[in-house]
Amino acid sequence: MRSVVRSVTSALAPAALSALLLVGCSSTNRVDTSTPSSAETRGACTATAPAESGRRTIEVDGHEREYALHLPPGYDGTEPAPLILNLHGFGGTIDEQDESTQLPELAGQRGYIVVTPQGLPISVPSDNPAGAQPEDFNGLAFWNFFGSSGADFGSDTTLAGIDVTNLGVDDVAFFDALLDQLESDLCVDTARVYSTGMSNGAGMTTTLGCELGDRFDAIAPVSGVNLSGACPGDHPISVRAVHGDADDVAAFEGNSLMGFELGNPSVPARMAAWADYDRCNPAPETAEDPSVTIFTWEDCADGTRVELWVIHGGGHTWPRGASPTQPGPIDATTTVLDFFDDQGAS
Repeated sequence: MRSVVRSVTSALAPAALSALLLVGCSSTNRVDTSTPSSAETRGACTATAPAESGRRTIEVDGHEREYALHLPPGYDGTEPAPLILNLHGFGGTIDEQDESTQLPELAGQRGYIVVTPQGLPISVPSDNPAGAQPEDFNGLAFWNFFGSSGADFGSDTTLAGIDVTNLGVDDVAFFDALLDQLESDLCVDTARVYSTGMSNGAGMTTTLGCELGDRFDAIAPVSGVNLSGACPGDHPISVRAVHGDADDVAAFEGNSLMGFELGNPSVPARMAAWADYDRCNPAPETAEDPSVTIFTWEDCADGTRVELWVIHGGGHTWPRGASPTQPGPIDATTTVLDFFDDQGAS
């Protein structure tokens, strides 16, 4: 359990460390095969000019989409750099996501390019059967995490009759096009592309892992891994999910999103399904601490890893320490970055 212990060392409060390190788990490294993965064969770096950090736009399906590009210190377009997509929650903004996670700065120190995109306004049908008032939601930034599988949460839900295609644009197509553009404009290590996000952004991150798994090495959804439909296709990908067991927005027990009976699975059920998708051992290893329990599914296909970090009493947040002397149960940013580092080193 090399990646778990490393992340625990830097992300957990020192006082909480000893109990967790007493739990021993085995380590699984990425399998080295003679046939490169589809991500590894996407082509060598073709960037011809250095880029600058800042706001950019791209037009996809008739919509102008905005994103913030953060380049790591010393980036000059000559050496491939790993890339992280950083997705905000429902109603969020680029600035809020960058500020709350500090990913541009902290990931930049580790050599990552960070791209923080802006979701488009949601459009709620006026005749929606959920009883939601469109004026309560219309205009708020939203990622259409339903993907090609649709709202695969069953028919007995308050959202079952809503045409999810009306809730937003095809964001899977947007991210596919965005990655094409980034890999064309920048010197990206296409074997080390990652996504993370908060809440609605976590659901979208999970959907991207399902639908565009050949383009990502790993994903790390925070407070929303159970906000996605079933995975189509069959492309194993590593995932580390972080979720509080007292989340009152994307309920840990499932079937609830912002008070609506969404019919979504519980977090443990969603992660067990992902472990099955990655063809892991169905029985996870467990490491427990007073603040967090870590479930790790081992022996997964293609050397992938599946992990669930459950924060005891944790709410609907991207957990960060208040200060160096008040580190909190974990620092999600460090936890996410350590996971991506470990995947890249495997």
